[in-house]
Amino acid sequence: MKREIIDEVIACLPNERTLFHYFKGQYALQLLHFATHQLKSVAAIKRSPYQRLLNRAGVRSLLARQGSGEIAPELFAHCWHPSSQPFVLTVDRWGDDNRWDYQVTRPGCNLVLQLNFSEQHNRAYQKLVKPEDEFIFNYSGHPVMEKGKRAMFRNTLAWARIDFDLERGEALIEEIQSDWVRGVNACLQAIKKGRQPWHLDYCNCKPERFELYMENVFAPFITLWSEAMLSAAIQFIRVELGIGNIYYHTFDTGQKLKQVYGGTPPRSLYSDLPRKFCFQLTDKDPGFIKQDRTFIRKRRKVKQVEWYRLAI
Repeated sequence: MKREIIDEVIACLPNERTLFHYFKGQYALQLLHFATHQLKSVAAIKRSPYQRLLNRAGVRSLLARQGSGEIAPELFAHCWHPSSQPFVLTVDRWGDDNRWDYQVTRPGCNLVLQLNFSEQHNRAYQKLVKPEDEFIFNYSGHPVMEKGKRAMFRNTLAWARIDFDLERGEALIEEIQSDWVRGVNACLQAIKKGRQPWHLDYCNCKPERFELYMENVFAPFITLWSEAMLSAAIQFIRVELGIGNIYYHTFDTGQKLKQVYGGTPPRSLYSDLPRKFCFQLTDKDPGFIKQDRTFIRKRRKVKQVEWYRLAI
């Protein structure tokens, strides 16, 4: 995708950042909110890919209060839970025009949606860990927020890279990733093995203080982050871009088409996660990339190509 398109989209977004709240399992309510614009009854949902969402505890309780088989989208809107975590969403650009070596499916740029920690987390992190560098648990070569680029700064928990075509109404989620989760887990494992993690060489804290951070501050994010990131990406694509046809890489196809060599991401991010969100497997390429000459050359080398697809 051309950088001008991304820059134009970013310029049109309200403000420059968006508050986003998420609690475990909220994706089920989000997807049903979108789905019920077309599927108006429980019976219709049971015949759709969203059938499995009806078994979620939060969904069952809402349907029990409904009292009939008819469903309106408003039933699943504005739901809240005491465990909800606040985040700040920002957007950026990744890659370079006419290049494919940024792990993109077709040459060009991706739009990046960044899921950043709230100030609540940052205050606790600063107090307990006392970092002396912004890239202790993030990598500067990845699309995370950098100090000085905006008036405000937040550490980035995770990001999603997105390619899209507004005319065709299609989007491809290239990747979902978190340096922060990998980094803090590596630091904790080193401490548990009695080693001094290199991360703490750039912090003014002892291992015990870092363990307090992991137990009392970061613990909720370990199982929450991937759900929250994909939920935020779907929300952004559907609401801000107005696109309801969303593709997502499978593990094997994604590694080959993006030419990822070494350091592969967790397989679950490209299997368990999209299936949880009701993505369906398809062998049909996204229409907006299948005419790209570089993509065609790469695709010929892959024996079996599969994608996940969500229509909302």
